[in-house]
Amino acid sequence: MSSPSPEDAPREPEPERSSAKKEKKRKWPQRGASILGLTRAGHRALLAGQDQEALTSFQRAFLLASEAPRERDTLVLQACAFNLGAAYVETGDPARGLALLLRAQPEGQAQGGRHGDQCFNVALAYHALGDLPQALAWYRKALGHYQPLCDQGRAQAKMGACYQALGQPEPAAHCLQEASRAYAQAGQPRAAALALGAAAGCMLSSGQHAVSEVVRVLQESRRLAERSAERGLLGRLYNDLGLSYSQLRLFPLAAEAFLQALPLCRAPGEAATVLTNLGMAHNALGNYQEAREFHRKAAALHGACQGLGNPSGTEGLRGGPAGAPKLRSGWTFRTGYGPGDAGGGWPGRAEGAGPRGQGQGLGG
Repeated sequence: MSSPSPEDAPREPEPERSSAKKEKKRKWPQRGASILGLTRAGHRALLAGQDQEALTSFQRAFLLASEAPRERDTLVLQACAFNLGAAYVETGDPARGLALLLRAQPEGQAQGGRHGDQCFNVALAYHALGDLPQALAWYRKALGHYQPLCDQGRAQAKMGACYQALGQPEPAAHCLQEASRAYAQAGQPRAAALALGAAAGCMLSSGQHAVSEVVRVLQESRRLAERSAERGLLGRLYNDLGLSYSQLRLFPLAAEAFLQALPLCRAPGEAATVLTNLGMAHNALGNYQEAREFHRKAAALHGACQGLGNPSGTEGLRGGPAGAPKLRSGWTFRTGYGPGDAGGGWPGRAEGAGPRGQGQGLGG
């Protein structure tokens, strides 16, 4: 009796794995729609300031994309990794965010704005982790792919912030001036004014610029601010301009800038800071009665006269020439903030340029 040939042997049913694979392919259009819906929900939640809800949506989208059929998973999974990574950076977990952003293979994508956004988000993650050289490298990559001027301004401003943190005010000033030019050409005078005001501060810190050059930059910053219909954050800008004028011992211009800041203050503490600075500027000008009145108003807001320095005005401004009054910055300029930071596909927070999301092409 001969053995049966393989052809005669009864065929085994197809493995269940193959059946499951077919079922997964069949359900993929529905999963793709779910991924796209979750991605859009994540972006809406971020716009509404609902960080945890946004993170949950992006996590669910990423998990669904991880189950996609092999031939469909690459671009979808990269997009979901990009969004989830950006959300982690935005919500304060840059280490986890960076791992996902790199998984999205930003250097392997096509040219253009979306590629610039990917590089920009990687830069933000490195920036948050304190790896400033890597952050600078990735901001430069983003800059090389951005066409819209507001995006170019955002990248330049962030590079300026990195150079400031590295203690290099001269390249910081250059980047911030470039950012201001890009914002101005994009029709965003407030962002341009903020960047240029910060550039002037860096020019003062570097000690490599003539007084006339710094004054020109300060005056241009004020001109841009006055063109802006959006008044938010301009109180901080005018206060900082006043400090810069004080460092240059241009006290009439300093007092004028502080007066412009005063009606733009959004909290009693801010107003107290500006009133204190006005008092010091008038003290330096010899207007002692006006100085006392401003100090009195500041003390009333503070509840006590704190941090007013030497009433005679003989102490030097920190980082400024000896003999300038000791003024108070009160606020910290957040380099890189501008109207364009809150636009596009990913919302920015008032604190600075937020990550940029990628919601297109997920439903294929």
